Amino acid sequence: MWVAEFFHVVFGIFWIGLLWFFNIIQVSSMPQLTEQGAAKPYTQVVLPKALWWFRHMAWLTVVSGIIYYGVGRGQVEGIPSMTIHIGMVLGIIMMINVWAFIWPNQKKIIAGELEGDALAKAKKTAFVASRTNAILSIPMLMCMIVANHGSWTF
Repeated sequence: MWVAEFFHVVFGIFWIGLLWFFNIIQVSSMPQLTEQGAAKPYTQVVLPKALWWFRHMAWLTVVSGIIYYGVGRGQVEGIPSMTIHIGMVLGIIMMINVWAFIWPNQKKIIAGELEGDALAKAKKTAFVASRTNAILSIPMLMCMIVANHGSWTF
């Protein structure tokens, strides 16, 4: 069971770390990168690699969490069970956002397939989905912590 938990935590750290990197560092840095002419190299070299790790860490986190839950956590009852289920649902919603909204739109943006209104719409869709995930990550992580420690009072 500890192996599933270990990988779930490692994958989750990668995923949520990249999520917050995109939402805080990337969003605030893009105007300056654009000003300095560095936006294109960033979006063509760094961003595709970061998004590769981001989307694969998303599904690996969810799958390893389900495995971890299945090999022992499923026996938990009461409040910890409810909170782990809420956390699982939030994590699954976040993974769906990655694969259904963030990645498909970012892929088109990076490839330069879009212009004008279509480009603006893709950027907004990816941005809103990413911000939604950032917001959902807080209660999701709180639920995971409470489920493992049994209390909202820490």
